[in-house]
Amino acid sequence: MRYALLLRGDEQAWEAMPPEAQKQAVAEYMTFNAELAASGALAGGAELQPSHTATILRGRDGSIQVTDGPYAEAREQIGGFYILEVNDLDEALAWAKRCPALWGGSVELRPLGTEPAELSSS
Repeated sequence: MRYALLLRGDEQAWEAMPPEAQKQAVAEYMTFNAELAASGALAGGAELQPSHTATILRGRDGSIQVTDGPYAEAREQIGGFYILEVNDLDEALAWAKRCPALWGGSVELRPLGTEPAELSSS
């Protein structure tokens, strides 16, 4: 089964963090990344640029509205994601519980839907 692990955190808190604390947090992620990769559970992922770099599209009354940055103010923003390839929800939860984003943020674990055949690369 494939799951998305969405990492949420406070971008302003990260920016205010002392450089040594940021360095330690990055080291924790690198360890987590290496463990995921070594286990074979890592199927993809990426860090996202800050939310102010986003472009939001919304359909309203037959027209499309395009705005810069996040639509609504939120304390936590999605800062990155992992795609996990695991046997079941229990295995996905075990990885989610080890994710460094839990400390100071939150992790959303969501099963991925079936990939449409036209998107398949094989």
